[in-house]
Amino acid sequence: MSLLIIDALNIIRRIHEAIAEPDSEEKVADTIKSSLGSFKRALKTHRPTHAVAVFDHGGRTWKHDLYDGYQANRKPMPQPLRDGLLTLKRELHDMGLHWIAIEGIEADDAIAALVEKWCKYSAKQAIILSTDKDFLQLLNDQVCIYDHFKEVWRDSAYVQEKFGVTPSQMGDLLALMGDAVDGVPGVDKVGRKTAATLLRINGNLDRLISNADKVGGQVGANLRKGIEIARLSRQLVSFKTDRPLGLTWKMLAQVRIPTPPSHTMADSSP
Repeated sequence: MSLLIIDALNIIRRIHEAIAEPDSEEKVADTIKSSLGSFKRALKTHRPTHAVAVFDHGGRTWKHDLYDGYQANRKPMPQPLRDGLLTLKRELHDMGLHWIAIEGIEADDAIAALVEKWCKYSAKQAIILSTDKDFLQLLNDQVCIYDHFKEVWRDSAYVQEKFGVTPSQMGDLLALMGDAVDGVPGVDKVGRKTAATLLRINGNLDRLISNADKVGGQVGANLRKGIEIARLSRQLVSFKTDRPLGLTWKMLAQVRIPTPPSHTMADSSP
């Protein structure tokens, strides 16, 4: 038994951007066809007993209310592609692959909520299909992340090699270094390597803030000046997991993949 959670727009946007031609109905059609192919390949590769595709709902979320600059410079989805998502969602329905988009929260929040609820429901594996580095903070012995495009697992060894911290420190690292794509400010002039060094010494962001007066040089000055920004950024890279998702595990077990029938799970609400 396992749960596959597909970060749908992470897959779709990357496929769309990789098609080297101007936006057009033909490009959208190619994107939808390739995306569906990727979804089907993921199901065949991982053969989950439960699966769901998670989309952003669009519009403002709690993070926009927290910080006006959040995602302010993100390029909006082209309207033809947005229209094409309706076709893709109908195809997913025909595959038996349930999809959700929850108003007021991001897909990231819904995915984190699904992971949290699954880990309470089952001791079996939860797989997140995404290249989004924010999910690295969810990694543990039960929760896995798979890069669908490179066909590799993103595990704790990857996090250590790439970022110099443990998965449990990733949220603090992202808060310190910021994220220009999402408009997370971070601490001025504190990059990935500096942030990793500070966290290796102090363990976590709260302890680092408590010890800010002991950090020397310009880094220490920037840190002390940016304490409130660091706290704000930590909220912006966190997940809101208390929103109802409107799902049951039985819904997510209806996906059709070429596997022998498994026994039916008792229905309960995530």
